[in-house]
Amino acid sequence: MKVISLLVVAILLMAFYPVTISADTTPPEITNVKTVPSETWQGEKVKITCVVTDNVAVNKVKVVIKYPDSSIANMTMQKVGTTNQYEYTDTYDVVGTYIFYIWANDTSGNWNVSSNYTFTIKKDDIPPTTYCNLYGTFGNDSWYVSDVIVKLYANDTGIGVKTTYYTINGEIWLEYTAPFKIDKEGITKLYYYSEDYAGNKEKTKYKTIKIDKSMPATTCNFSGEKGANGWFISNVTIKLVAKDEISGINKTFYRIDSGEWKEYKGAIVFSEDGVHTISFYSTDNAGNIEEEKSETFKIDKIHPQVLIHKPREGYLYIENREIMPTITGKTVIIGYITIEVEATNHESGINRVEFYIDNNFQTADFDEPYEWTWDYLSFGTHQIKAVAYDNAGNYGSNEITVWIINI
Repeated sequence: MKVISLLVVAILLMAFYPVTISADTTPPEITNVKTVPSETWQGEKVKITCVVTDNVAVNKVKVVIKYPDSSIANMTMQKVGTTNQYEYTDTYDVVGTYIFYIWANDTSGNWNVSSNYTFTIKKDDIPPTTYCNLYGTFGNDSWYVSDVIVKLYANDTGIGVKTTYYTINGEIWLEYTAPFKIDKEGITKLYYYSEDYAGNKEKTKYKTIKIDKSMPATTCNFSGEKGANGWFISNVTIKLVAKDEISGINKTFYRIDSGEWKEYKGAIVFSEDGVHTISFYSTDNAGNIEEEKSETFKIDKIHPQVLIHKPREGYLYIENREIMPTITGKTVIIGYITIEVEATNHESGINRVEFYIDNNFQTADFDEPYEWTWDYLSFGTHQIKAVAYDNAGNYGSNEITVWIINI
């Protein structure tokens, strides 16, 4: 009875107060349908976008795509933020023209479809392009003076790069996975290419890599007339010989003592007496600079100067004492006498003085003052000779003729 009463009340209210009820029959509106890009290669992305609006609320938006092989794909589009834009992005491998339309419905069940649109996928018959970057310390003339790091990377306009290959000097082909190092000195040929997923192979490329990490090596050779104790007693010819097994010698430089640096052009003839130092180094074609080296050479071409101080020519000596000049100008000695000699040499120095009587060796004195006492039995005319040797082996002499009586 209570339910019947309520129903009666409701009927009476509707009779006196009529209510109008309206239904949503307007479908969503689909606009601004676009494809970006509208034509592209196999494996590249295509984005389909559209704007869908509704007077109440949009429920779902889908894109229905017919492939060139007549297969159908029904894909849900995603709303972009809080906008009315929807999008769907995918990649396509089948070559040809794709036909699609947009389908949308609202929360009231109304639905709508767009016109048909198309995009085209072109066949990927273009091979990838591989690039090679080299990292190292540059020298000269395209040489590296350090190890070289090789980095390969490839681009493909179509379906994408599958693999990059390389070989060093035409040996085993290797798959490139990460940068690698070339540390072998000399000239290396690096060959490389890439292949994409469509099977397109790039034409093999190559780069020439020249590495020279080693310094040149220069040696110095001296030639001339050799004396004693490492001295030369003539002009000295100096030859510099430079070697570099990789890039080759560029230039050799030298200087003697504190002189200016000069480029070595050929054998050097040096004539100045004394102790000298030649400094030298070379550069190779890669730009490596050898550490400076030096060698010492000694020249003494001047003979020692020898002077017999005692006895003096034209004097009388009695028991080693100088008495007076003689009337005849001859040197006369009575008794023993100490022969005194002065010897000089301005370069290598005096080594010794040898004493001779009538060319018969008597003794040698190695220290100043240079002297020898002649005190054995002698009579008549004799020749005193002093021969001085310097440390280079040069010698000089002096002699005097005397009349002596020593009994």
